[in-house]
Amino acid sequence: MNQNMLLPGTLYKNFEGNIYQIMCIAKNCVDKGKEVIYQKMFPPFDIWAEPLESFMQKIDNTICGQNYQFEQIEVNTKDKELHKDIVNEEAIKREEISDSVFKEALLNGSLDRKIVGKIPDSEIAQRGFMELLDADTYHDKYIIFSALRNYLNSRLLNNIAVSLDIVLEDGEEEEQYESIRRCLQTFERYETKRLR
Repeated sequence: MNQNMLLPGTLYKNFEGNIYQIMCIAKNCVDKGKEVIYQKMFPPFDIWAEPLESFMQKIDNTICGQNYQFEQIEVNTKDKELHKDIVNEEAIKREEISDSVFKEALLNGSLDRKIVGKIPDSEIAQRGFMELLDADTYHDKYIIFSALRNYLNSRLLNNIAVSLDIVLEDGEEEEQYESIRRCLQTFERYETKRLR
């Protein structure tokens, strides 16, 4: 087992015995350091971010019987082969799309033509969410949000609402989407008037 190879979907156990699943490796926008994004595999299924160095930190194994703060959980050979096949298929299907090309496709309405089919829908949603957070104006946020309509799930809608300081009412995803869209339109209108 390669302790340093963190792949999305792999399971890790921390020194307390709790199980977590790796979601992705992200780059911190402040210091460009790598961070591990992982999720608890037990209620309430929180999602956490931790610097890679901290995640891979060695600990005193006399306390808990493991050498690292998090250690990968071994899966049986059949599951490993299945996981390897899925990862290889994804690598073959996946085409590298730069951040600038992705952002341009979001802002000029060519997401379906330039991006769809080249990377997984889940990556489109995640990268789109990050672009929305990084957008400088509410106008850009509105355009990005509109472009992501088919890729947003309730978790991402909730995350977007939190980032915009909007309280979402309980309801269907479509209603929540429309609620955020209307708020962004209002924010955009006031932003435009404020800058005049």
